[in-house]
Amino acid sequence: MRKNVLFNKQKYEGVVFPTNNFGDVVVIKYTNNRKITVKFLDTSYVRDVRLVDLQRGEVRDYAVPSVYNVGVFDMHDFKNETKTQEYSLWSGVLERCYSKINSKYLKNYKDCEASECFKYYSKFKKWCNTQVGFNSKDDKGNSFHLDKDILIKGNKIYSEETCCFVPQEINCLFINSKSARGDNPVGVHQKNRNEKFGATCSIGGCQKFLGYYSTTEEAFQAYKETKEAYIKEVANKWKDQIDSRVYEALMNWSIEITD
Repeated sequence: MRKNVLFNKQKYEGVVFPTNNFGDVVVIKYTNNRKITVKFLDTSYVRDVRLVDLQRGEVRDYAVPSVYNVGVFDMHDFKNETKTQEYSLWSGVLERCYSKINSKYLKNYKDCEASECFKYYSKFKKWCNTQVGFNSKDDKGNSFHLDKDILIKGNKIYSEETCCFVPQEINCLFINSKSARGDNPVGVHQKNRNEKFGATCSIGGCQKFLGYYSTTEEAFQAYKETKEAYIKEVANKWKDQIDSRVYEALMNWSIEITD
């Protein structure tokens, strides 16, 4: 057995093998037929492979961006990892930022991008498992949502500094339906030009009518006061289950007429 190992070390180490999709690899260490350490010449990525896979060219370079041409799936257990919550979140982030075919994402996530850290699945997974709210569920059994623009209002970068996990109730606080309200400020509507301006605010999923006002500014102010009070109410409800940074951001949230 030892003679065979020594023979194979001399036979394979230093030899270059082609792969089917990821360029050439060079064998840098032979341990046995189930563990051969190779380095990809294009990326310098090092991993262990089986001899049978090496001979067939069925060797994957996990350093090559393969998810939306940006994301690097740098973990070996591809089959099982793609079934995890972390992978679902990660691929969802990359789809929203870099999909070229989903019109919904092209419109709603224009100019959004992922940080260099979040482009690597292993780093994203590690980050998820250190976050308050990851794997948490709300009172309806729904998993907390990954959010990018509560900690930093208007943020367009998914990163370890800007993202957090929040329950759906918090995530839905900031849906402002810009396309539906036209030129009016958030919370303000006017059916006809000669009518006064109405103010409504979504409270607990239901629209609460706040009254009619002579100007858009007055209607917006009524909405602003009601909405900010409701955001604080929801923040206090979830205070013990969310990141302290999220709670602070909600308690200091300011609704602007330009939102």
